[in-house]
Amino acid sequence: MFDCIVIGGGPAGLASALTLGRALKKTLVIDNNNARNKVTRKSHAFLTQDGVTPEELRAKAEHDVDQYKDVSRVNDTVVKLIKENDHFIVETKQQKYTTKKVMICTGLRETLPDIKGLKESYGKSIFYCPWCDGYELKNKSLLISVQPEQVKHMALLLSNWSEDIVISSKDFSVLTAEDKAFMDKKKIKLIESEVTEFKHSDGNINEVVFENGERIPRSGALIGVKWDTDFEFLNGLNIEREENGKIKIEQFGETSVPGLFVAGESKDTMASQLIDAAANGNQIAKFVAMQIIMESN
Repeated sequence: MFDCIVIGGGPAGLASALTLGRALKKTLVIDNNNARNKVTRKSHAFLTQDGVTPEELRAKAEHDVDQYKDVSRVNDTVVKLIKENDHFIVETKQQKYTTKKVMICTGLRETLPDIKGLKESYGKSIFYCPWCDGYELKNKSLLISVQPEQVKHMALLLSNWSEDIVISSKDFSVLTAEDKAFMDKKKIKLIESEVTEFKHSDGNINEVVFENGERIPRSGALIGVKWDTDFEFLNGLNIEREENGKIKIEQFGETSVPGLFVAGESKDTMASQLIDAAANGNQIAKFVAMQIIMESN
């Protein structure tokens, strides 16, 4: 039996495994190499790792984890997770494992808007995170396509990197007079219509087409993306969730199912940077290890 099985081998999962390995806890990392951010070309704002590719970062992290004899890794997909008495049974496509604790570090399931040209340009000239890619988009002509409730926030944030911004949304009625005055001050154009196509050349956009027929030249874009943690392997557990679908957790990442923890992006309904996910994995793994230590004495 393992002390802990970590589901997901991204920054949160590997940071968790590293901490658990250093705590002498028998740990297994299960990952199917299908990262949400696989279109990302470089990691940003990660101290000592700024600008490296996610593949490089992952390879270095795996090397670090593999130095600890109490940690092992397998390339597999978890299909079922159930709890029996005081332990869990983790079933994958190839094997079954038992463990005292489980850490969900799978990140988020991502759903992109159905827009022509988006998939080809996503990760090249179209992004979702200003903090991740705003620097690379600085001084470009930008299109921001988000839900109405996100317009004000994105306008304020993106005006830090560009003075040529167009925002499109299906509805601007939530904007106050003060909000609109800010848009005017920053010369931000509002188009009350949704995007139907991103014209591009090898993923580099050059024109945006809207449902109302309008077309504008743009060289970069930020879009709203949907995320969730409705993973099928969790269906066998009665996990409590918030109204927005977020998994309910205690201060140290434990869910309503004792012994089941969530770390990294999986704890939220919004994506985060790699450094944030890794830091959270480290924090939660400490509590998991402490819980195992206390229960064994």
